[in-house]
Amino acid sequence: MSHDDSPTPSEGRAPKEPTSPSLYVLPATRAPVAAVFRRGPSKAWMIARWDLLTDEITAGARLRGTVYPRRCDLSPDGRLLYAFLLKTASRGFLGSGGGLLSYSIVSKLPWLYALAAWKESGTWTRGYHFVERQGRDEPPWDIGPPGEGDVVPLRARYGLARTEPFQYAAEHRRGWTAHERCPARGPNDMWDERRQVVLVRTRPGGSERLVLTDTGLNTARPFAIEGRRPDYHLERRGREVALPDVTWADWDARGRLLLATSYGCLQIRDVDKHPMPVRWERDLEHLPPAPGSAPEHVRRW
Repeated sequence: MSHDDSPTPSEGRAPKEPTSPSLYVLPATRAPVAAVFRRGPSKAWMIARWDLLTDEITAGARLRGTVYPRRCDLSPDGRLLYAFLLKTASRGFLGSGGGLLSYSIVSKLPWLYALAAWKESGTWTRGYHFVERQGRDEPPWDIGPPGEGDVVPLRARYGLARTEPFQYAAEHRRGWTAHERCPARGPNDMWDERRQVVLVRTRPGGSERLVLTDTGLNTARPFAIEGRRPDYHLERRGREVALPDVTWADWDARGRLLLATSYGCLQIRDVDKHPMPVRWERDLEHLPPAPGSAPEHVRRW
């Protein structure tokens, strides 16, 4: 392939230091909603809701601890968030005597108020993901009884299936497939950590292909989420278009190119124009979390 001119960041945008926030996005599979995870600028995490019909951003919970976004999931309708967390727990929570605790919760996006919670034995897990019922009496349910809360309303609609050790499992559930250049997983790579990954996703209603390239686990790389920091480029009309400063990318159902950048912004770019100008942008670096505690409507199913 030949190389095309790459798009440039917004005019006047100065490169940020690696202390800028890192962003990761999880779109719902059948609703125009996405969960946005922001790490930093301090060590805290924030969750936000991105409405892909209106492009409104709603700030939610803040967590002083660790969120593992690549092990999280958003329900197909975009309402519920499964999250894998590590933080200092209060004495008595999930039977804990206090101290550092890894646990799973189900909450309402963009909050982390646990409607149900389970204690985990550590961080050597890829978490869980939502599975829709398909006419069976019981959906897949790998977690068991919760340590806190009630799962009966959740069981009525969804199962929670264990995510197997597989890189970019959330992306595969959202339409990404292995690129023809993607190497096979090694027989001794049990946790799929060492493999270089190349994935591709074709634009809905179009022929352009978005390509994700990950050279392997690298916890020191700026803006890495759980040690992964892929690069992205676009394939169109036999040419490669680099996407510099992009740390996450995907198509929405309308074929719009959604991006998160290394300077803390969410963007939508116009793929049909050269050199893909920014149609919409929201700077999340200074977006404050929602004030106060979780509102009453997210404290019940």
